[in-house]
Amino acid sequence: MNKIRLIMLLVFFGCFCVAGGSKNNKVEEIYFWQNVIYDDPPYHDDFLIGRYPYHIPENNDIIGLAYHAKSELMFASVGRFRPGVPSSLNAFCTSNYEIGTSPHIWGFPNYHKNTLKASFYGEFSYNIRTLSSSTSEYSTGYYNYFFKRQNETGLIRRRLSNNPQYYPNKLFNEFSIINVYHPTVDDRCNRLFVVDTGALHYGPDEIYEIQNPALIVFQLNSYRIRSSNGCGSRDYPVVRRVEIPQNLWRDRVGFAFISLDHQPKGTCEDIFVYITNVFDNSLTVYDYKRSSFWLIRDPSMNPVLGESKMVFNDNFHYDFVFGIKNIVLGWPDKNENRIAYFAPGASLGEYAVSTKFLKNPKKSLNSFAVKGEFTLIGYRGCDSQTFKQAIDPDTGVIFFGEIQSKRIRCWNTHLPLNSDTIGVVYRSDALGFVSDIFIDADGYLWFHSSHLPIDFLTSTPLDLDRINSRTFRVKATDAIKNTVCDLSSI
Repeated sequence: MNKIRLIMLLVFFGCFCVAGGSKNNKVEEIYFWQNVIYDDPPYHDDFLIGRYPYHIPENNDIIGLAYHAKSELMFASVGRFRPGVPSSLNAFCTSNYEIGTSPHIWGFPNYHKNTLKASFYGEFSYNIRTLSSSTSEYSTGYYNYFFKRQNETGLIRRRLSNNPQYYPNKLFNEFSIINVYHPTVDDRCNRLFVVDTGALHYGPDEIYEIQNPALIVFQLNSYRIRSSNGCGSRDYPVVRRVEIPQNLWRDRVGFAFISLDHQPKGTCEDIFVYITNVFDNSLTVYDYKRSSFWLIRDPSMNPVLGESKMVFNDNFHYDFVFGIKNIVLGWPDKNENRIAYFAPGASLGEYAVSTKFLKNPKKSLNSFAVKGEFTLIGYRGCDSQTFKQAIDPDTGVIFFGEIQSKRIRCWNTHLPLNSDTIGVVYRSDALGFVSDIFIDADGYLWFHSSHLPIDFLTSTPLDLDRINSRTFRVKATDAIKNTVCDLSSI
C-alpha cells in the first residue's frame, strides 16, 4: 500500500522526467563573457581600496540584465559577493556591439557612485602591500590569506545608522551604490528601478553593512541618441532614492527582485513596487505615490527544504534554500487589480495572489497574510526550480528560467498548471544557471546564464579561459510556436 502511495505522489508532482535536448532554432546567443571588461575605469586593477585591490577579474560575473529598448541601453549587474568588483550597476549600448561579442560595461550612472571607499572596510582598512611581496599574490591567491585572516578575527561587520530616510534631490549625491543584483526597466515611464542591499557580502563571515537597503530610481532617455560614447551623454538623474525601513527586513542581502505594478488609469506616480527578499521569505510593497512601505509574509513564500538540493556541475552540488523570487503580473481587471504569480526558489509549486490584497496596507499589518488569499495553482514538475520568471503581456504566457534542468519552459495562464500544460522553449548545457529572464518592450524574451552559485557559495575563482556567462534572445511569439503554450491556432 505504501509503494502505491509513493508512486501516486511521484506522478502527482510530475517527477518522471526524461532528459533530452531541445533547441529552438530561433534562439540566438547574443553575448558572452569570459572576462568582464570595464570601459575606462578610474583606477588600475592593483589600486588598493581598503584591504582589497580595485579589480580582481576572476571575481566579476554578470548575473542580472535589463534592456531599455527606446535608448538601446542594456543594464548589467555584477554582484559584490567577493572583493575586487569595480562597479555593481553597469550598462552598455547595444548598438555598439555585434551579436556574438563580449560588450565592455561602464558604471551606471557613473563610476563615482559605484566605487567603494576605504572607510567602508572600517578598522580593517590597512594596506595589503605591507603583507604581500608582489601584486600577483593578492590577484591570484588572496583567498588563502583573507579567509585565514577572517577566521582569526571572527565575524567582520560594520553597521551604520538604520534610521530610514527619504532623500530629497539635493542629497542624492551623498550615497554610493554598493550591491545591486537585478535591475528592472520601467518601459512605460522610461525609468530604471534597482534595489541596493547596502552591504558587501564576501561570504557568510565577512559582511560589511555600509548603508541601509534602498530603492533607487533613475530617469532614462525616451529616445535613441547617437554620440561618440554610444547612448548619449550618460546623464541619468536619480529621481528617487528611499531607504527600506529596518523593521521590514532581517537579512538585507536577500533583497533581489523588483516587479512594477502600474495602475492602468494612473500616471507615472501611480505605481506599486513589489520587492522580494529571498532570505527573509517576504514581500515588501512600496506605494510610489505616497512613499510608504509595508511588509507581507505568507508560508507560500518559504523554501521547501526537500526541493533545495541542486547540481551546478559534476564538481559542485549545493543547497539552494531561497524563498520567494520575483513575481509576475497578469492582466488588470476592471478594478485595476491583477493576479500576481510567484514561486520560492526551492520549490516545484507555483502560487498566486491578487494585487488587491498586496496593495492594501491595512490587510497586511506587517504580519502573516490572511488565510485564503494565497493559492497554490499547481506544480511544474521535477527539476523545475526557477530563479526568475517573466510574463508576456500580449499572450499571458509565463516563461520559467529553470536552474536545475537547464531549460527555459513556458506556461499559458489561460490553462491549468500541470506538467502537461508546460512547454519546452529551449534546453542546452550552455544554460549553467539561468540567473535572469525578462521580456523587453519590443517583445523579445531575454535570458541569461551565469555562475551565480559558484560566485555566492564558494571561494573558487572563475576560470577566465572559459565562458562564464551568456545572454540569449528570441521573440516571445517565436519562443512558444509549436508548444502547448501557443493558443493562437486553436
